[in-house]
Amino acid sequence: MVGNRRPAGRPRTRILNREVITDAARRIITSDGVPALTMTRLAQRLSVTPSALYNHATSKQEILRWIVDSIMGEVDASAFDTEPWREATRAWAASYRDVMVAHAELISSVATIEVIDSPRTVAMYERVVSGLHRAGFPFEACLPFIAALESFIYGSAFNELAPADIFDPGDEGDVAPNFVAAVEASQRGRNPREINDELFDIGLTAFVESSAERLGVC
Repeated sequence: MVGNRRPAGRPRTRILNREVITDAARRIITSDGVPALTMTRLAQRLSVTPSALYNHATSKQEILRWIVDSIMGEVDASAFDTEPWREATRAWAASYRDVMVAHAELISSVATIEVIDSPRTVAMYERVVSGLHRAGFPFEACLPFIAALESFIYGSAFNELAPADIFDPGDEGDVAPNFVAAVEASQRGRNPREINDELFDIGLTAFVESSAERLGVC
């Protein structure tokens, strides 16, 4: 009968899927950090019961994997499709660093979570490896190259977040005159981003060129 129909409108139970859960979890981490993400709090954020959440995600670790995959999807590796490998590596590394700076609270998770069930992450690595291999990298050299470069990228991201006076020796300056002179010579009149960009370029160039020489890649 018409009188028994439920009024049209939003469903009584919120529709959950990976994208909805990931977005809510990222909001919690952005506002309060990774330790604040719990299945209970996430369920509250989504206005569902924890049991409803567990029907879609088995654990916080799985949700962290979804978050990491979402973030890695923001890293631009498209230059490997069209550019020489050196230029492509630079563009990819710079994008990777900027994404890590924007999500610094998750660098530890990015560095340690497996790539299984992470389609965006795997697609990015496929793009990078394909570009490197076309340039002459043997397959056995691709992953060591990527992993070592990622370690540099993570460190560079942390550099971006360091205070401008991180090398100020304070009262210890009197016993370290050479160190003080080096700090003043390298930092005087320069903003932190300019300094960090130079450090990034120095490290990346050294890494890329040493890899090219070691592997005999042009």
